[in-house]
Amino acid sequence: MKCPKCQFDNRESAKFCLECGDKLERTCPECKKALPHEAKFCDECGYNLKKPEQAPPLDFTQPQSYTPKFLADKILTSRSSIEGERKLVTVLFADVANYTAISEKIDPEEIHQIMDGCFKILMDEIHKYEGTINQFTGDGVMALFGAPIAHEDHAQRACFAALSILKSLETYGGKVKKDFGEDFKMRIGLNSGPVIVGSIGDDLRMDYTAIGDTVNLASRMESTAEPGSVMVSKNTYKITGDFFEFKPMGKVSLKGKKDPQEAFKLIKKGVVETRIGASAAKGLTRFVGRKNSIAGLMEAYEKVQSGSGQVLGIVGEAGVGKSRIILELKNKIHQDENTWLEGRSLHYGSSIVYLPLLDILKSYFDIKEGDREYIIKKKIKKGALMLDEKLGCIIPPFHELLSLKSDDESFVSLEPKDKREKTFEALRDLFIRESQNKPLILVIEDLHWIDKTSEEFINYLIGWLTNSPIMLILLYRPEYTHQWGSKSYYTKIGLQQLGTASSIELVQAILEGADVVPELKDLILNRAAGNPLFMEEFTHTLLENGSIQRKNNKYVLIKNAANIDVPDTIQGIIAARMDRLEDNLKRTMQVASVIGRDFAFRILHTITGMHEDLKSCLLNLQGLEFIYEKNLFPELEYIFKHALIQEVAYNSLLIAKRKEFHEKIGKAIEDIYVERLEEFYEMLAYHYSKSDNFEKAYHYLKLSGEKASGNYSVMEAFSFYNEALNFLNRLQDSKENKRKKLELIYLMLKPSLLLGLPENCLQILREGETLASEFNDKKSLAQFYGVLGQYYAFKGKQAQGFEYAEKCVHLAKKIQDIELMVINTLSCYYATQYTGDFEKLTDIASKTIKLLEQTKKETDFFGRPANPYCFLCAECGLTMGHLGEFNIGEALCEKGLRVATEIDDALTIATVETVYSLFFCHKGNGKIALKHAETAVNLMEKINIGPLGLGLAYGALGWSYLIAGNHKACQKYGEKGLKMTA
Repeated sequence: MKCPKCQFDNRESAKFCLECGDKLERTCPECKKALPHEAKFCDECGYNLKKPEQAPPLDFTQPQSYTPKFLADKILTSRSSIEGERKLVTVLFADVANYTAISEKIDPEEIHQIMDGCFKILMDEIHKYEGTINQFTGDGVMALFGAPIAHEDHAQRACFAALSILKSLETYGGKVKKDFGEDFKMRIGLNSGPVIVGSIGDDLRMDYTAIGDTVNLASRMESTAEPGSVMVSKNTYKITGDFFEFKPMGKVSLKGKKDPQEAFKLIKKGVVETRIGASAAKGLTRFVGRKNSIAGLMEAYEKVQSGSGQVLGIVGEAGVGKSRIILELKNKIHQDENTWLEGRSLHYGSSIVYLPLLDILKSYFDIKEGDREYIIKKKIKKGALMLDEKLGCIIPPFHELLSLKSDDESFVSLEPKDKREKTFEALRDLFIRESQNKPLILVIEDLHWIDKTSEEFINYLIGWLTNSPIMLILLYRPEYTHQWGSKSYYTKIGLQQLGTASSIELVQAILEGADVVPELKDLILNRAAGNPLFMEEFTHTLLENGSIQRKNNKYVLIKNAANIDVPDTIQGIIAARMDRLEDNLKRTMQVASVIGRDFAFRILHTITGMHEDLKSCLLNLQGLEFIYEKNLFPELEYIFKHALIQEVAYNSLLIAKRKEFHEKIGKAIEDIYVERLEEFYEMLAYHYSKSDNFEKAYHYLKLSGEKASGNYSVMEAFSFYNEALNFLNRLQDSKENKRKKLELIYLMLKPSLLLGLPENCLQILREGETLASEFNDKKSLAQFYGVLGQYYAFKGKQAQGFEYAEKCVHLAKKIQDIELMVINTLSCYYATQYTGDFEKLTDIASKTIKLLEQTKKETDFFGRPANPYCFLCAECGLTMGHLGEFNIGEALCEKGLRVATEIDDALTIATVETVYSLFFCHKGNGKIALKHAETAVNLMEKINIGPLGLGLAYGALGWSYLIAGNHKACQKYGEKGLKMTA
């Protein structure tokens, strides 16, 4: 007797269900009257109760009609947690080969009969692997694997289903051939990709949106398959290639596709059943393996203790245990014998200047979240002077770094590049002086996401480590490249997968307290493939889904291994675990993921509006080991256990939802940190740029650009300004916004010049020219004319360069602006430089040199990166050398270098030294030319001003070596310079 509640088949006389315990009653199928169990006929209508019941006919337009109950229950149970999310799926298309030809030969009623049998096979095999049939196409079906029920191995299930369909159809096709005389075969196509799961109705009808070619490509694969075969796309092949045998079909032309697509014919199931069972973020299981890695770290630490600085690169893919090995080192060494400081880059933090170093400074000076400005200043001053009374000079740069108002006017008035140099020196002095008390261990994680300026400081610091007891540990993924691999004191520690013995030890450590039976141990080892992160998460997944239990002091597998839904990638594991969470826990995780890997309780509380429920959710997520408490005081802060958890949670949200949350986070930061907003400019720029609030995105990107420019972080400044311009272009084309655009483009002039006027700045400059003309802003217009003149001169278009230079001349004279006159001279000089008209060049330069001397403006920069007076003296000297007037030329070069040295500006000195070396190359004195060129290169490398200046310095060095007779060195540096300036 079938239970009406759970559909379990009980014995005929049963009164209660063996499966669910519900009371069983016999009901007449005809009139629905309750009857005793022994009844053979209904005493109400006379219905024969012994007559076998017929299954209701299938309605292919109603999913609940053809979806098995176990599958329907799963869909309806989990739908609230997956509606409105992005999911990775595999799409299966199947249709009958030569269906039209068969239909023309056979009676429609018989065709209907044949297709009913075919659909029954398709449904059985697709549902067996928990796929869902989304559409019947008349002569076939479209099915999804991975949605609405999430399966990490969706592609494998689709392949298994396809092979099972073909196998079942061999027998069925033989029957059709025998009964109707026609060959009956199907073609199947598979493709994997993302879809958006919309609403799922009570009738199981699913509303979904395919992203890109997910569905279309599967359909095209099916159309190219031969009858009785399965064709899969490259997307599916990449996921399943280790588990099945395929025949590469090369690139095939597809309808609606411009380029041919790679295709693979699915042949059969392979030998390997699982590639990797993965596990993520399962906490501090007992540390196993990595003996050699730990030994390498300890050996380096011993060298540091003896006074020799060391740099260590901990290199490995996500999940192999880079952070864990650092934690083990920290626990292994005596904390009172060293100073340990850590900083970390964020996935969105590559444009936040000095981000990991800010973490380090806050830790060193014990700066807490919520500290008032005067408290922070007090802590910095006390910490610096207690370390050394002579370290008062590091205080102003640290105020600037931490977005505090500095009282040191001499520092505030410095040029940004000088501030940057002072900041580098301050950080270096702090670390070196601290290391003189006891060894200093600096750890910087996720170097692959580091901002450019912090990266440059690390390169700078490494040069000072040789004789300092500092251990600099840098954690990064293999794709990150650096320039310190050749240093004798650099050691790379590569972390690979664990070996078999260590893997077995790890499994036992995870399931401590009882033995692990060999069957279970083998299952975990085969699925985890030695990745510690994967292994831990896989084991926890088996525990959570009830696949393993502790019995008689042993952990045993209680389900058939083939029936265990195990993720194949870490993303699948995390996504599957998230789908098993209660709705409120999952939503809390997703919202927190938009904030970032670490998130403050106050921000999360503000944007969710939850109160006590939020604390309960976070406590549960801690218990499930998705997150940790990072700080308790002065403000509660959490961190995702692994960056990949945060990424998976974030990517599961629809773009519209992400935008909504990003804007709410931006508003929360503005409200909570109103007194220290400058510190959060980059974070606000990030969140608003991910929202639909273009006005706020522009505002904070511009402020971030100004902040980066002030720190002499040229690339970051240009990037921020450029992104701000993109958002401004998306706003209404009003007069006010045009003025904002003109101001922004004007701000971009300086970083553009420092970066050597990159190709993509031409359109920006031309737009600035148009806007300045529209607003009759003559000074700005002349500036744009001058820079455009330089741009075209640099690109070898002297005629256009001179045209703009003359425009600048005319406008400068008209408004009598000495700054514009200087800019005009530079533009004219650049435009004329490559024409060979040395008399004209001399005339242009000498007149401006005289003007600057008469007006006592020799030391003014006029908004230029390098001092114009020194530059023109050197260039005029070089030009005199071209004319054979070497004595006059050398005197001019020497005057330019003298003033540059008096100004003490590194870029100006480097620029003059470059020109001076070229002068001596013309004169034929390679020895002196080399001296000046080497000085120029060293300075350019130190300030890292951009490719153009350094490239010219390398070119001068190459020419100097040529004159000195060293052809090999000439080729080396000449080619290096050419690559940078090309």
